[in-house]
Amino acid sequence: MTTKTEVTQPLEAGAKGGITRRTLLASVAIAAAMAHMPRAFAAGDPKRISIRLGSRDIGSVDPAMTKTGDDETVALQIFNSLVSPPRGTLDVDLDKLQPVLAKSWDISPDRKTWTFHLRPGVKWHKGYGEVSAEDVKFSFERQMDPKLGGVHGASFKSIDSIDIVDPLTVRFNLKATDPFFHVEALIPGFGRFIVPKKAVEELGEKFGFQPVGSGAFEFSEYRPQEAIILKAFDGYFGGRAPLDELELRYIPDNNAATIAFIGGELDVTGGDRDPKWVKNMQAQNPDAVINTLLPGSLQFISFNMTVKPLDNLKVRQALAYAIDRSQWAKAFGIVHGDLPAIVPEEFFGALKASDIPAELRYDYSPEKAKALLAEAGYPNGFSLDAIISERDDYKTNMLMVQDMLRKIGVNLNLQVQDHASYQANIRQDRGTVVELSTAMEPTAPQVLNEFLSKQAAVGKPSSLRNFSHYGEVGGNIDDLVAKAVAEADAAKQLDYLKQAQLQVLKDVPLITLQTAPIITAFQGKIDLGYKPVSGYGQFEYSTAKLMDS
Repeated sequence: MTTKTEVTQPLEAGAKGGITRRTLLASVAIAAAMAHMPRAFAAGDPKRISIRLGSRDIGSVDPAMTKTGDDETVALQIFNSLVSPPRGTLDVDLDKLQPVLAKSWDISPDRKTWTFHLRPGVKWHKGYGEVSAEDVKFSFERQMDPKLGGVHGASFKSIDSIDIVDPLTVRFNLKATDPFFHVEALIPGFGRFIVPKKAVEELGEKFGFQPVGSGAFEFSEYRPQEAIILKAFDGYFGGRAPLDELELRYIPDNNAATIAFIGGELDVTGGDRDPKWVKNMQAQNPDAVINTLLPGSLQFISFNMTVKPLDNLKVRQALAYAIDRSQWAKAFGIVHGDLPAIVPEEFFGALKASDIPAELRYDYSPEKAKALLAEAGYPNGFSLDAIISERDDYKTNMLMVQDMLRKIGVNLNLQVQDHASYQANIRQDRGTVVELSTAMEPTAPQVLNEFLSKQAAVGKPSSLRNFSHYGEVGGNIDDLVAKAVAEADAAKQLDYLKQAQLQVLKDVPLITLQTAPIITAFQGKIDLGYKPVSGYGQFEYSTAKLMDS
């Protein structure tokens, strides 16, 4: 007997170091002046909003090639996945999955066969026909092909084959039982969107800059290092969006974005993960709505163990003891969350802080750090070149780490890069001490596979974001995670996951810093049509409207 779910109705609504109060006050006049400067779209125009993207420019909007959260924000408006969590949440309970391109689905008792029945008549943008099972099969298989060089391939490693049952039915055959398949491979973001086979083959590399999807908004214009313009798609299966246009503007500097928001040039902007920023923004714009998404981003440092002396366990332990993680709570206050291990405690299968033995907590001790360095053959410390993003949360964290390591004789020579270049370089294995600030699907297997599995090591065709090369060198937890995923007994599954996370703490391929809630400011006139509670920091605008229009 199979598990059958059918829902046929349409989608339902569901670093410190930022701008100071003095700077904000001084900038109000500038912001007011900016509000009257000519621009392509005035933020107050009916049915049109301007959204800030924090990168300098697009990476790619091809779902197989997205590299930043900003790329994902654009893709989320243009493309659709087969299913999704309830809007505004990361609730991945299988029973709560919502239909998107799939109207219903069947899952075999052993969870090795997942069959999806597509909505009929869903149109692609730009006249590319209708969404079909062939498009679904193509969307997944192209990402499973190492020749593509995509960045999300390991998310689909459990797929053995994909069958087209009929034009509107597609069947996934998995290599083994996988109760997390819907989380890893199906819900929106990180390569899981469906693309039109015909458009991808016709446009080739241009597809990443001239995307064609089935979402509420279609691509209209791209102005390099300035903006992407999307227009409402009249043929959207969920009904035409209330907004006519979205202007997604590239503004990498947080201070400039804050001033633009105060001056009315922006309707939506990301905020500094700093309690002072929140307080100042509320003072300067009382009508602004500040949204906080929890648990937010995981922020941690990976040690590239193919680079000496980071291949030495005692060196990595020394670095862990030298980083005083209590300082993040003091620096970030209400926008800080503890991250005692790589999987946040809010996630399914996470190791609880109370279960971590004292010797694996790496409580701050510069004395232990210096002793370990001496045992490793570095009594006077060492120097290491490292790259870091100019984005505030990245740069602030790394400057704190740099200062702490300097106290034990370890000098990090930092090269600051724009965010898109940094993301591209670390994915090409050009990092040494690699910082990441990212949201993740809320399960332990997904986090461990993304950052610590051998298959996800950067440099491999199937790479994700394993910047430490853990699994190739320095230890391996792949078997434990695989046993957990295949285990039907919940208690045994949790025990395997606990063992895996404890092993990571023993091997120290990375050191966690904190979780940081994702802060976003909206002009008070915007109603998204749903309440965002948790997520990756990308908001979907298919039901958004201006309340005064």
